[in-house]
Amino acid sequence: MYDETSPTPALEQLGLVAAAVAEDLLSQAGSDSVAASGGGSRQRGLPEDLRMRFIAVRKAMYERGIYVPLLARFDTATVAQASTREIAEELARVAAVL
Repeated sequence: MYDETSPTPALEQLGLVAAAVAEDLLSQAGSDSVAASGGGSRQRGLPEDLRMRFIAVRKAMYERGIYVPLLARFDTATVAQASTREIAEELARVAAVL
């Protein structure tokens, strides 16, 4: 599995990992709430492994020049955070075209 210490994965592998992370996020979406105000993704109540996997996938996407503004709202402190469900659905859409 790809994590934050792995080299940037091939695009096809990135799509597969992103799809798996999106599915796991969706299963954890619960009441579709966002993190508490002030930013930070730890406040979402997600398992630490899943939170770190999402951050690693997003980092790999950034390294390939793939920037999706909604995904930045996972842990931002400067704009309204997106819900876990919104993040999962957007990540799934991106993964489908990788």
